[in-house]
Amino acid sequence: MLNLKSFLILARQFLPVFAVFIACSCAAWAQPDGPMGPPPDGPPPGVSEQQRGPSVERELKRLTQLLTLTADQQTQVKAILTDQHQQIEALFKSDSKSADGEEQLPSRETMEANRASMKALREATRTKIAALLTDSQKVKFAALAKKQEKSAAQQDDDMPPPPPDGEGGPPPDGGGPGGGGPPGV
Repeated sequence: MLNLKSFLILARQFLPVFAVFIACSCAAWAQPDGPMGPPPDGPPPGVSEQQRGPSVERELKRLTQLLTLTADQQTQVKAILTDQHQQIEALFKSDSKSADGEEQLPSRETMEANRASMKALREATRTKIAALLTDSQKVKFAALAKKQEKSAAQQDDDMPPPPPDGEGGPPPDGGGPGGGGPPGV
């Protein structure tokens, strides 16, 4: 049987554990029941702004601040950016469905073609926007475009090349994770 002295000794030993249990239970109870959606001022958690891509409004705001666009320029730039955005959406929507209407991953050739199309779209958009700018704005815009191209090239360099089509296993010499060497060693 448990006397009062033994009970108090056990209670003192388990009190910190019990307190942590209560604190965790209260914290879990205070959490909302479901996802609350993305924060109003930014991208969803775990997705950077660059990964999500610029929206027309965000890009217009950024260009307006960097280049001090006039109201007329803003209207024209917004139309150019909207057109580019629609062309990009159409490009990716057409490539994500198979002939039978099911979602599919794009092939390597499709991805390379999309990359070339995106680059051409960006260049055309930059050319159209530059035609609307004053000389001083063109200098700032050219510097911005050069910075973006450098960033895009760096991202391309950081990506590993895709494996050749038809190959999917480890190299025949036993290479791969852990290095080469004879099997079983």
